[in-house]
Amino acid sequence: MFEAYPGVLARRLIGRRGYKQDDRRKQTTDQAEARSEILGKVLGRSLMNDFGFSIKIDMIYSDNNDTTGDRLDAILCAIQAAWAWGKRDSGFGKPYSLDNVEGWIADPLTCEAMENMADGNYE
Repeated sequence: MFEAYPGVLARRLIGRRGYKQDDRRKQTTDQAEARSEILGKVLGRSLMNDFGFSIKIDMIYSDNNDTTGDRLDAILCAIQAAWAWGKRDSGFGKPYSLDNVEGWIADPLTCEAMENMADGNYE
């Protein structure tokens, strides 16, 4: 079955920048800015381009004071789960080349990359 993994989507949106930290002593303004950037992108065109839909959320759920990033991770996981649910009639987006006993990350670009690799296309 598929797995939601928020880091995959976060990295696509902001690269390898850190966006959360559980240890209050290690939390930075850069992480807060990264969370704001992620949120801005998921509420903008980035989702429509990659996932085929857009979202609206109550801003209370995107509270940037959530320095752990847990709320943002929940939003990112919900996006991945919604994409997979939209693909429920075709195996929840499972790459056709994947063994049926294997799991996969519910993400359109990750699944596309897996299919390309299976076809010998390593771009």
